Amino acid sequence: MRKGKIGVVANPQSGRDIRRLVAHASVFNNEEKVNIVERLLSTWDRMGLKSVVYMPDSYGIIQRASERIRGLNLKLQPLHMPLEFTEEDSVEAGKLLQSNVDVIVVIGGDGTHRAVIKGIDLSDPTPIIGISTGTNNVFPSMVEATVVALSAWAIASRTVKKEEATRREKVLYLSWKNGNDIALIDIVFTGESFVGSRALWEPQSIEGIFSSRAGPQNIGFSSLPGILVPSGNDDPFGSFTLLDSLGEKFVFPIAPGKLVEVSVSKYGKLYNGKPFVYHFKEGTIALDGERQIEVCREDDFSITLSTEGPLTVDIPLSLKLGAERGLFKG
Repeated sequence: MRKGKIGVVANPQSGRDIRRLVAHASVFNNEEKVNIVERLLSTWDRMGLKSVVYMPDSYGIIQRASERIRGLNLKLQPLHMPLEFTEEDSVEAGKLLQSNVDVIVVIGGDGTHRAVIKGIDLSDPTPIIGISTGTNNVFPSMVEATVVALSAWAIASRTVKKEEATRREKVLYLSWKNGNDIALIDIVFTGESFVGSRALWEPQSIEGIFSSRAGPQNIGFSSLPGILVPSGNDDPFGSFTLLDSLGEKFVFPIAPGKLVEVSVSKYGKLYNGKPFVYHFKEGTIALDGERQIEVCREDDFSITLSTEGPLTVDIPLSLKLGAERGLFKG
C-alpha cells in the first residue's frame, strides 16, 4: 500500500574514521551531508512530496538542511526513538521506517547501510537508495542527491511500481555458538585482539575474507577475492580468500591510495544457501570494514550467502520509466 512518504537516514559519523589518517580517502564532513539533504528536500518539495520521515541525529542534519530552504512546504517527521549514538540508532531507524515509508534513502557508507538493513524485515523489504559518504564503499554509490531524490519520488508517487525498478541484493549471514550477525559486502577474520577504533587497515592481521560480491574495481577487502574469483551483483555466488604467510603473494587496494601485499593460501566461491564453516581461533571479526566481534576462544563460524537480501532501487531504470510516464511533466 502506498504511504506517500520517503524515509531518510543520515549518519553523522560516516566518512570520518581513522582510515583517512593512514590512506588518502575523501572526507565527508557533516556540512556536506547537510548540503546533500538540502538537495533532497528541495527536489521533493518541488515535485510535491508531502512528508519525509527521518532518523534524528546528534548534528541535526535534516533540521539544518530544512532551515536553508525558503518556503519549504514539505512536512518533516522525526522518528520517536531514543538515541544511543551508536549503530543501533540506524538499526532502530530501519525497523521503524520499514512500515512507514515507500522508500528509504540512506546517506553513509557500507556500515551505515548494513545497520539500517539489520532493522528491516528481509522477507518483505522496503526499497533502499544509498548515497555514499563512507570510506571503502561497495554497496552505496557516489551519486548526485538530486537524481536520488527524483528516483525515490518515482517510487513514492507510484509512477513506477517498486517491482519494476528494484532488485534483490546479496547478503552474508554469520552464525556461531553464541550469536549471529549479517554483512552486506564482506566478513573479515583478523588476528587483531580488540575492536579498538573499529576500522581495519593492517594487512598482516587478516586471516580470511568472505564477500557477497567482489571485483578488482572495488576498494577494500572485497577487492582481493575480486582479483582471484570475481563475483558480480547478479551472480548466484560470492567469493572467499584465506591467507597465511606461506601462500602466493598478491597486491590489492585495502583503502583509497593504499596498496598492500598479502599471501593467499586458498580462494574460491561461496554458493547460495550453502554454509562455509570456518574454524577461527582468536581475534576480531570485521563486518563491512569495521571490527564488530571479539573472539576469545576457538569456535566454528558459519558463513552463508543469500541472494534474498535487501531491495535496492535501480536509479536509471526508475527514471527512464518515470520519464516515459510523465514524471517530469509540469
